[in-house]
Amino acid sequence: MDSEFPPSILSMGYEHATATGSLSKAYALAGIRVGWIASRSGDIIKKLAEARHYTTISVSQLDEQVAAFALSQNTVHNLLGKNIQLAKKNLEILDRFVIKHDDVCEWVKPLAGTTAFVKFHREGSPINAVEFCRQLLENTGVMFVPGEECFGKEFKGYVRIGFVNDTEIIQEGLEKVRQFLRKELDDLPLAK
Repeated sequence: MDSEFPPSILSMGYEHATATGSLSKAYALAGIRVGWIASRSGDIIKKLAEARHYTTISVSQLDEQVAAFALSQNTVHNLLGKNIQLAKKNLEILDRFVIKHDDVCEWVKPLAGTTAFVKFHREGSPINAVEFCRQLLENTGVMFVPGEECFGKEFKGYVRIGFVNDTEIIQEGLEKVRQFLRKELDDLPLAK
């Protein structure tokens, strides 16, 4: 294992630990519809295999070949390494944005993953994230996902931001968000 890569949850000693994954996020191969489940528990694997037989007939042979190539020893570390570095770089850009705009947004900086959950507010009151995301998309082309609509009413004011994209796109998008906030924040409705 490369020291840059985090250990698997399966290496942490709990027999019933179950890891899931796909080529979508960390590998940036969302179009390849291949995923996996791993566990040290034979019972868990048996039950999952039985369930799979009822839900999946087959996977595209082309998808399987691309997945096998992406996950091969000659490719996987380069692919993951590139994406991990991109995530780290873009996370720092997003961190600077949140720090600079701490009067209107806050977060718990992610320690892993490729998405962030940022809360936007006006004078301490959460904004209506659905309306914020709708207007942001219409006015700038930047798409955030409203937390309260997609993850539950307890996430008023929160938006989900995917930050692993070309760095220039992240910078351009955050600049558009900055301009939007400067012009439109006072007119956005607050969450109810």
